Amino acid sequence: MTQMILHHYWPSPFAHKIRMVFGLADVGWRSVEIPRVPPKPLLVPLTGGYRRTPVLQIGADVFCDTQNIVRAIGEAGFEPKIFPNGCEAPANLVAAWIDQAVFNLAARVIITNSLDTAPAEFISDRGDLYFGSGWTKAQLKRDLSGVILQLHADLSMIDRAIGPVSGMCSTSLSYADVAVAYLAWFIRGRWESGPDFLSGFMNICRIETLVGDLGDGSHTSLSAEEALSEALRNESNAPRGIYVNATDLEIGQLIMIKPQGESSDPVVSGLLRYLDCNRVSIDHFSDDTGKIAVHFPVSGYRISAGD
Repeated sequence: MTQMILHHYWPSPFAHKIRMVFGLADVGWRSVEIPRVPPKPLLVPLTGGYRRTPVLQIGADVFCDTQNIVRAIGEAGFEPKIFPNGCEAPANLVAAWIDQAVFNLAARVIITNSLDTAPAEFISDRGDLYFGSGWTKAQLKRDLSGVILQLHADLSMIDRAIGPVSGMCSTSLSYADVAVAYLAWFIRGRWESGPDFLSGFMNICRIETLVGDLGDGSHTSLSAEEALSEALRNESNAPRGIYVNATDLEIGQLIMIKPQGESSDPVVSGLLRYLDCNRVSIDHFSDDTGKIAVHFPVSGYRISAGD
């Protein structure tokens, strides 16, 4: 199988989550470093405009969003290591809740505490990405104490759910534990009060250490230009078809895809290639990549017919 290529930057929390999955599954992969903020001229030819981090490339197949990336890693033969004892459904449910609800609280705390110290370009980009247009520094600061309370409540639930010995969803470490560990890594490393805040959650800290000790698999570096060339000389292995009844979309139809919610994310468009209850795939072409397939999750994304 063509070796996996991760387009990422090292401080990215969501990229760190995927690197932890590589460690959990003992995956060999190649690393392409991308800019922290747009423009990302050597990434968007692969994604049709999708700008979030990370992106996984396998030949001429490109997977966006971590829930979709983890599914692709599992489909490559690593599912038993990522979802031991058949825990895929509960592990994905836990990870989705952490990504969509708990992480956003942590990001709000960390961004608010960085308003006066982080580069203005970074704050502006992440503010628009997480909070949509119209956010203000004053409002973030007014809301901070209440957001910290919400974050504490959610971490308390997670800590109680883990228990003193086992993982989140299995007796062996799983993707659910990776979701817990990357969240703790983010809070501990980006918020000066993070270590003290986490010290009250012993089970979370235990999982953070166990997952962290697994490392991030084995990787080698690759240039962005080499990754584009790899897409150009390969063909997508993705299937075609529609396998869900709740749609009137058709194969080959122009569709538009965008993360749910108010954000600065651009709309990605392409010709519908595949759709089931978990994944939507489009055919995409650029001079740099040739014909490729770009894959998104259905959950958490707005999918509609193109104009």
